[in-house]
Amino acid sequence: MRIGTYPALLAWTLALSDIAAVAQPPAEPLSLWYRQPAKQWVEALPVGNGRLGAIVFGGVAQERLQLNEDTLWAGGPYDPANPNALEALPKVRELIFAGKYREAQNLISQKMMAKPLTQMPYQCVGDLLLDFPDANGVTDYRRDLNLDTAMATVGYTIDGVRYTREVFSSPVDQVIVVRLTADKPGKVAFTAGMKTRQKASVTVESPNTLVMSGVNGGASGVAGVLKFQARVAVATSGGQIVSGDGQITVAGADSALLLIAAATSYKSFKDVTGDPE
Repeated sequence: MRIGTYPALLAWTLALSDIAAVAQPPAEPLSLWYRQPAKQWVEALPVGNGRLGAIVFGGVAQERLQLNEDTLWAGGPYDPANPNALEALPKVRELIFAGKYREAQNLISQKMMAKPLTQMPYQCVGDLLLDFPDANGVTDYRRDLNLDTAMATVGYTIDGVRYTREVFSSPVDQVIVVRLTADKPGKVAFTAGMKTRQKASVTVESPNTLVMSGVNGGASGVAGVLKFQARVAVATSGGQIVSGDGQITVAGADSALLLIAAATSYKSFKDVTGDPE
């Protein structure tokens, strides 16, 4: 080995040591863990209970939780039967018996297939956004998903304060739980808001609950008629909660707890007259 390679090797070794000191693996071996926030959807961590779920991005300046509810699809009740199918059936049979399979296939595609041909696409409720006032000088960052407890955790240190977020979806209480803590008192501060691509409005139900109410979108010529609602209740230990225009601000708290619920007016494939509230 040439002498000139030793400084490079030493630097590489120190760099690895520094990375190891920055973020150690979680204690649970069955974990997905990362030393940086998710930059795109496929990098984020999912939590869910079979009906209600979230995708956790783990940002420092802004946390994004993409919310999902299993009955929120595009469109509304519709009859996919093609009105021309019965009339076309004898001709299709005739073509098949004559060995004209391609012509029969083309006629089936034109006259007998469902309208629309595809099912309605799944849609997201929207995003819960948590904006944090201090996001500079971050060290010891790690986010992970414990595959045993189904809990997503984000942790990092700023100015000697260790901040932790824990997220899970409860199958018993049918809510997503977000817990924010700091290892020093009065350090938990953030502003919570919501946004969505659906036709919806976001209001604050005094004193501490965000409410998003809306209607789903249409697809393939089927109009959206499914109503939905998502609620985020905010509680703190210490500090204060201030309600604003479509957002809630927490300042000087020791910890905070967010409970997220969502529902739609879906009752069955042909009935969407339920009350999501």
